[in-house]
Amino acid sequence: MPSSTLNTPKQTNRLLAVIAILYILSLTSGFAMSRLIPEAIPSSMQTYIQKANVNQIEQIEKVFGKYRQSLREGQLGTIAVCSGIVFGINLLGDFVQFTLYSILIVPVVFTLAFGGWIQGIGLAGIHGSSFVSVVLFLLMGFLEWSTYVIATAAGINIGLSFVFPRRQGVSSRRQAFKRAWKDGGRLYGIISLILAVQAVFEVLYVRKVLLMGGSGVPLMPY
Repeated sequence: MPSSTLNTPKQTNRLLAVIAILYILSLTSGFAMSRLIPEAIPSSMQTYIQKANVNQIEQIEKVFGKYRQSLREGQLGTIAVCSGIVFGINLLGDFVQFTLYSILIVPVVFTLAFGGWIQGIGLAGIHGSSFVSVVLFLLMGFLEWSTYVIATAAGINIGLSFVFPRRQGVSSRRQAFKRAWKDGGRLYGIISLILAVQAVFEVLYVRKVLLMGGSGVPLMPY
């Protein structure tokens, strides 16, 4: 993306591009492996993914279960509340799981690359009631997944700026650290905008899932 769009230094934009490529490659490799050589995926990994999905469903039910009926009815207050909750959860998740972890740089391999690989495996098995349902599901996912890349870039930029302060055009680590956090603030402005749209999109998608007879947990297209 051009610097004028993100209003961040060129080195941050280059970092975004590198991380985006890493994530796409990880996701694509998981998808391709699951499709072409499924036997190469260890059974323990498949069990891990299944348990992770079950745990995710249980956690979602604890938070959103009480809103199911009113959401199905399309009550605007419920849509607003659920959208706010989704936004808050995703924003906090981005900051903790991707930005804070990535300040140490090394964990990005596990938080983003490994996570992308797991997502690719999951995407290989998606199916829905229609082509439109799948496209909308992927669009909803893309909005959220794109913030993983941006949040990771914010964290790595902070870590690199502390180790290599001249990357920020200064010799002081303190100044470099402060500039990197300022860059991160700009990136989180973009993340917030994306997640605000994504949250409303996801809640409306969940309502469609409910109307189609689903459980309301959008781990698969309706």
